[in-house]
Amino acid sequence: MEIINFQEGNFRFLCFISFVLIFMACEFIFPLYKRTKKTFIRWGTNFLFVIIDVLILRLTFPLLAVGFASICVDKGFGLLNNVSLPFGLSLLISILLLDLGIWFQHFLFHRYRIFWRFHKIHHSDEELDFSTGIRFHPIEILISMIFKFLFILIIGPSAIMVIIFEIILNGSSIFNHSNIIIPRSFELLLRRIIVTPSMHRIHHSIEEGETNSNFGFNLSIWDRIFGTYLHKSKRSEEDLVLGLEEFYKMEKKGFIKLIIHPFINK
Repeated sequence: MEIINFQEGNFRFLCFISFVLIFMACEFIFPLYKRTKKTFIRWGTNFLFVIIDVLILRLTFPLLAVGFASICVDKGFGLLNNVSLPFGLSLLISILLLDLGIWFQHFLFHRYRIFWRFHKIHHSDEELDFSTGIRFHPIEILISMIFKFLFILIIGPSAIMVIIFEIILNGSSIFNHSNIIIPRSFELLLRRIIVTPSMHRIHHSIEEGETNSNFGFNLSIWDRIFGTYLHKSKRSEEDLVLGLEEFYKMEKKGFIKLIIHPFINK
């Protein structure tokens, strides 16, 4: 188990670095917004979040999702561990149901204040680029892992299926937060299947009604099915104001300030 976790961790880290470098390069070549002086400061803050998140996860959940999936397989827990299906079909079902679970979790994070107080740190970013896709408060990451354990327990995907889904989820999060221009005709076709940067940018609008829409992280079908899909913002994409009003009023928005914010501001 330790060897599997070590190899899986190295492979996922390699995929993560690859996604970061690819979309960082795309943002320099095809940017939607011009970079500001705050951009590189934001990068430092956002990467510090992911470093702390990983350390805390390793300390609190040594097995993580892949290890828990292996236990569920051994114990016969979950839907897919009690039916006989071809690997390809099981993988497809796993990806669809886990993605639905992430959509539902994201919806709950906006619906209930106990979750929103931590999730809004992700929405406090006043610019949107690949680094926003890794900007999550450590408590949100811990809550997300508990949800993920629950989804795995119910669905019963194998360890390799969880690894594949996690890589897809990480890549899609970096992609749909990225500051890139996609030709409009192609983007409209693409968003019929997956969440595009333009679609997710609406979710990061300062307008509350727009923030509470487009909850998908990977597949766009769930927002269409559950009536939370918003095709376009009130403003043009170039004029869209991002972030949350309460954070525009804050004088200092450093890492420590953001970490303690959920505990002193309800």
